[in-house]
Amino acid sequence: MDDLFFRRLIKVFLCVIGLVVFGTTGYVLIEGWSPLDGFYMTVITLSTVGYGEIQTLTPPGRYFTAALIFFCLVSMTCWTAALTSFIVESDLQGSFLRRRTLKMVAQLKKHTIVCGSGLMAQAVIERLVRARQPVVVVSDNPEEIKQLRKRFRRLLIVEGKATDELTLAEANVLEAKNVVAAMESEIDNLLIAITCKDMGRDIAVFARSNDITIANRMRKAGVDEVISPCQLCGDRVAQLILTPDESRSDAGRFGKWAKQASPLPGIPGPGELPVCGGGIEAATEDGSAASAADKVASTR
Repeated sequence: MDDLFFRRLIKVFLCVIGLVVFGTTGYVLIEGWSPLDGFYMTVITLSTVGYGEIQTLTPPGRYFTAALIFFCLVSMTCWTAALTSFIVESDLQGSFLRRRTLKMVAQLKKHTIVCGSGLMAQAVIERLVRARQPVVVVSDNPEEIKQLRKRFRRLLIVEGKATDELTLAEANVLEAKNVVAAMESEIDNLLIAITCKDMGRDIAVFARSNDITIANRMRKAGVDEVISPCQLCGDRVAQLILTPDESRSDAGRFGKWAKQASPLPGIPGPGELPVCGGGIEAATEDGSAASAADKVASTR
């Protein structure tokens, strides 16, 4: 719809340029004015500023001016219609999509809510979608939401702040089986965990945290699993050093899986994917995503 609007906008702009050229040429030919006088008269006529005639117009010149004003009004009407149509269609489409999404989410049970749409969240979503698990994404990042919708046509996305209790309620958190707090902010992940546990005691919460203090608070708040990307990567590197043969065998098995994956925009390709954590893990910039996804899937 954006492309259609800009195409209409370009057409209107070209029409205005055409009117300026047409008006300037007309005054030069009909009234015998200089190009500068013709251009100036055309501009004040099209802009309707009401400065009056810069020189006395002949009857043919007045007919020409009336026609120029008429064409100007038609162009302005087209521009206004295009702008109004864009605004109305955007609002209606967004409202319809949101209502349809919330209606579908309300019918889900035992689904997984992924809070966030960054690299880790995207990798978790991809693994769960491949496993055909019902997933609802909560995010307020327009660009990342756009990427997700391009990659997953039927992915249910609730737009809003994941730390907001109302937004989580719209994601049907009371009927959810798992919640993955994969926000970039660890404080947000802590708030999500506390809110989810307060709303539904039976929900399994998986949260991302590299801060030991916040991780401990998450555990005290009842978080089932705290995923530490740095710890997972560190453990994996140490494993590669201490048991290289076994670790490389695991890495080979991971490589076969990674070749089948189709990473999202912004996620490294199969040849660039690091292996982090024990077993086979999907990789993001911190290598924690698939480990979280596997733990989520294991709770089902």
